[in-house]
Amino acid sequence: MPLDIIWTPTARISYFEILQYFDDNFTQAELKEFEKLVREVLKLIGEFPKIYEYSEESDTHRCVLSPEVSLYYQVEENSQEIELLVFWDNRQDPDNLNLG
Repeated sequence: MPLDIIWTPTARISYFEILQYFDDNFTQAELKEFEKLVREVLKLIGEFPKIYEYSEESDTHRCVLSPEVSLYYQVEENSQEIELLVFWDNRQDPDNLNLG
């Protein structure tokens, strides 16, 4: 049974910012393909939550969605939930990434 996926406010805001970036800089077909990819990845994460790279230091998983975007999330073992933390623009300074 797939785990529930919870969107933090930061994840929701950053996702819409990424969609705006794609809308401004890519074709509509590329934007739709990215949205489809996110849906597929979320389904995969729900089924296999530990499939992507894990960082013990931050207790997070990282899925590289495209050269421009990574998704960071946590697996909440006790509650059987996955918490989406942020859709990160990979062009940004990684020192600014706050996962806490």
